[in-house]
Amino acid sequence: MSGEALAVQTCIEIRREIRGIEEIITEASYEMKLYEDEITVRRERFPLHDVFDISFFRNHREEGAIGFLYLHTKNGVRTFYIRENPDMLIEVYKKLSTKEL
Repeated sequence: MSGEALAVQTCIEIRREIRGIEEIITEASYEMKLYEDEITVRRERFPLHDVFDISFFRNHREEGAIGFLYLHTKNGVRTFYIRENPDMLIEVYKKLSTKEL
């Protein structure tokens, strides 16, 4: 990891728990950070040369709806839940990935 993160995306983790007859839903947030040479998510590291693409899908157009951020890597596709638009992360990634070619 070199220097400061070039882009940061907040991701969310949704937990559902059943207590008796009640369903409890909690959300926790964490950050995906894009550096010059890698993407980090919690304790995971994805070297940029192993990342083929980043894509995004949101079923609803409304702001704050849960979307899906897909990290396409050499080891498969990883899915992350997000609420905020990831345009900045994707734009910076695309600039970095074309620089490497």
